[in-house]
Parts: sequence; C-alpha cells; structure tokens
Amino acid sequence: MALAALLVMAAAAQAADISPLRKQIEQAASRARGDVGIAVKHLESGTEILINADKKFPMASTYKVPILVEIFYQIAEGKFSLDDRVEVMPSDLHIGSGAMVALFDPPGVQFDIRNLINMAMRVSDNSAADILLNRVGPENVTRRMKMLGLDSIRVDRSTLEMILDQSGLDYAQFGALPAREVRKRLDAIDTATAAKADEQFNKIDKDTAKPADMNRLLEMLVKGEIVDYVASYKIIAILKECQTGTARIPGLLPKEIEVAHKSGTIGGSINDTGIVFLPNDAGHLAITVFMKNTKATTAVRERVIADITRYAYDYFVRNYSKV
Repeated sequence: MALAALLVMAAAAQAADISPLRKQIEQAASRARGDVGIAVKHLESGTEILINADKKFPMASTYKVPILVEIFYQIAEGKFSLDDRVEVMPSDLHIGSGAMVALFDPPGVQFDIRNLINMAMRVSDNSAADILLNRVGPENVTRRMKMLGLDSIRVDRSTLEMILDQSGLDYAQFGALPAREVRKRLDAIDTATAAKADEQFNKIDKDTAKPADMNRLLEMLVKGEIVDYVASYKIIAILKECQTGTARIPGLLPKEIEVAHKSGTIGGSINDTGIVFLPNDAGHLAITVFMKNTKATTAVRERVIADITRYAYDYFVRNYSKV
C-alpha cells in the first residue's frame, strides 16, 4: 500500500510538473484562431502532451512523410531501387513545383528516384511527390500505415488533386491542363467559391491524420522500426534536409540544433511534424502541430508552431540534460 501511494504521488508530481508547459502550449495554440492539434513527446521518458491529438486534420504536404515511408518499404521488397530512372513528361509538371517547372523543359528529362525524393522532401516539389505517389500507389501508403497501427493516416489524392479540391476547381476538368494554365484558373477563383470549397475540403476524410499517429510514426523512425534501422535513419537524414517551414519547428531553436521535419500548407492548415535532437544527451522530441480552419495570418500561425516547439525544447532540456 505504501508503494502504491508513492507511485500515485510520483505520477501526480509528474503531471503537476508538466502542467506549466501544457498551459504555455495551449495559450500559444489559441493565437492561431482555429482548430489546432498538437502532439509533443519526449521519446526517452515517454512524457507527452496531447491537445486535440486524436482529431483528424488535413496533412497537406506533411503527407509526403508516409509516402516516403512506403517508398522505402517497396524498395526493401525489391519493387524498385533509388537508382531507377523516371522520364518526366509535360503532364507531370504541376503547380507547387517551382524547381521542376522553372529549371526543366521536358520531355527528355530523366530523374532517378533518389533525386525525386530530394525534390519532394527538401523543397516540397509537388510534381516530384506526385510522380513518386503514382509509383507506389496511394492505396498502398494507406494500407502500410494501417499495418503499422497508424489507422488515421490515409493518403488518397495527388497534391494537384488536393489543391484543386481545396480551391474549388474540378480536377476531372482542369487537372490535365499545363501548370501555368492551372495557376491562371486558380488565380481567377472568386472569394465566395474559394471559401465554400475550403469548408467542404476540411469536412472530407481524405489525406488526413491524427497528430498522435503522425507523432507515433516519427517515434518509430527514431527507434529504427520503419523497415529497419538503416532505412529509418536514411529517412531521418532526408527529413533533416527540409528547406521549407523554417519558421515553424526550427524557427526559434538554436541554429546548431538538428531538426528532421516536414512542413505542409493548404488553406487554413499550417502544419509541421518533426524530430528535435536535444543537446546534452537530453534525448529526442517528436512534435506534430496540425491546423485547420485557422484565421490568423501565416506569420502568426508559424510563430505558434515555433513557440510550442521552443517551450517544449526549454522544458525537456532543463529537466533531462545529462551534462
């Protein structure tokens, strides 16, 4: 009985200890002026904060993480290799693909899978991501997530189809147009149509995930449980090269701190998910912040993610540093 009482007291003390951090995070989230889902976990201790983390949110480009995971599983199964080459045709170039649209003039351009991954993950090139998604199949990504126990993570559409659905353009009618023509159509959409389309987009259970499940995927990567240790750490290495969303998870961290993350943006969703490598042997933080229907400016919403990360960073470095 005495031991049980001590355990209860220890658990209560830990809950009380984490409560100031939770309050800071909740206050930061309120500034986004909308729905915010947050999962923060210190992987070594298991200490975590979950706020709306079991609600589904549009993943936006963070869905490229589960796509990348499926790529590595299919490579391990011998279906293709990183060195396989893909010819890029004009129809493969989509909006949100600055690198490929600006620098290349297909047909006649070939990339290997490795380079497509780099473009999709480092600069979030949508054309590269859609080529890769077409290679592995969205249904296979969703099936893989379920096999991993991550039931809420589902991938259904290409980035192009997502963008058109969210904006109010019929993918069947406009999806095959050249990227520059699609951009003109998007720019011509009136405010009322765009608002109605965005509202409907946020109600549909496609390309969505719970922050808790996305954080669990990050934890599995750190533990080497995705394919194997080698594949897991290759994926982490790719995420460390992310050049988008720099004002989000990495935004307020010391410059020397390593972060492996993937950001995503669509409509009222300003998202980021990633691993923070804490100094002084303090361990790892898995952080996922998803939003929808948020009304604050992009700068404010990005600062919300940066603040949440910094609050968690300060707390866990202070309490778990070994130096």
